[in-house]
Amino acid sequence: MFAKIKNDLLYLLNILEHIGKIQKYTENANSPDEFYELNEQLNFNATINLLANIGENISKISNELKTEYPEIEWRQIKDFRNKIIHNYVGIDFILTYNIIKHDLKKLQPKFEEIIKTKLTEKIFDTEEINLCKNSKYYQHVRFEKII
Repeated sequence: MFAKIKNDLLYLLNILEHIGKIQKYTENANSPDEFYELNEQLNFNATINLLANIGENISKISNELKTEYPEIEWRQIKDFRNKIIHNYVGIDFILTYNIIKHDLKKLQPKFEEIIKTKLTEKIFDTEEINLCKNSKYYQHVRFEKII
């Protein structure tokens, strides 16, 4: 796929799916320590992987969209992905917990609004979003906020 704004829909939906899963995996954690130890670190490991996937999807989003939404810290998100991938053992679980509980909660509605806006502007394909809505893969996306 080429880095064109009309191709960004699936990357944004992937990010929203990953955020939804992370919220599910961390909903029972009330502190960084609880998060790290939950299910013998299974939830922590899954969450780290999903955060890396978010960064990977961010790197594929078109520069046109990134330029249009400069309030999103695109580079910082990608840099965190690189830190996870290249220094997995050194991941600070307290920092990660704070990103999950604070930053992702702020990003989720921004990405939903981008999709909603681009659907309204007919940049994104309504048929494509409806296919995704009916897909089992996107179970954790809040489509009611988008469509």
